[in-house]
Amino acid sequence: MTRSTYLNLFPSLLLILAVILHNVLSFTNEPPGRDPISIDKVRGAERAVSLTSDNFDELTKGKLVFIKFYSPHCPHCKEMASAWNELADYYQQSDNNKNGDILIGSIDCTKSPSGKALCGRFKIMGLPTILYGDANFGGVYLEEYRGDKSFTDFKQFASQTLVPKCNPGSLDACAADERVEMESYIAMGYHELDAKIKQVKQREIDTKAFYADQFGKLQDRYNEQLAEKTSYVSRVNDDVRMIKEVIALKVKADT
Repeated sequence: MTRSTYLNLFPSLLLILAVILHNVLSFTNEPPGRDPISIDKVRGAERAVSLTSDNFDELTKGKLVFIKFYSPHCPHCKEMASAWNELADYYQQSDNNKNGDILIGSIDCTKSPSGKALCGRFKIMGLPTILYGDANFGGVYLEEYRGDKSFTDFKQFASQTLVPKCNPGSLDACAADERVEMESYIAMGYHELDAKIKQVKQREIDTKAFYADQFGKLQDRYNEQLAEKTSYVSRVNDDVRMIKEVIALKVKADT
């Protein structure tokens, strides 16, 4: 080959070398779905707000939240991914979230360190896990969602549940009497609150004991009434039997 031929082939050789190098660098022993490229693709497809230990408190402050804890290679997480994205899109429309107080979020529990730390903070044991509620005070009011995982189910639940509720961080959502009671608790010290809890628990114990006693009395009365009914029915049956026997005897006498 002439030197000009080598020069003409040089760009093609560089391209082939680049492809080989890319394949070598991209090689992974991970099974399909767990390789870095697949994981990045799943993460990139998430349309809910991405939450981590670095931004959780800031982004959820004062919000009513619906949060999915997931893993990019979890089969059940993948099954609900489309419905969750649809829910995120729905609440990102201002007409559906007029006050901007509803946040649909996602947390990747495999993402180190910020995702894993957040999943540890909420003691997530299985995936997917979905928490919902008032995110005030770092999410202490959040509860676990246990319903079905279609967009319709998510949307219906969110519309009924993600509404302001009376708690120490949302006094404006309290009725007048609830607010007075809540503010009285807020004004108490730790010892007073502990004593209040013991008082309320004792009231619960006393109430249960009272109704257990009342139930016992009702049960005794029921047993008395049941015995009276049984005795009356028995007497009626005896009377009917005797009347039928008299009728049978008269019929026999007339024949």
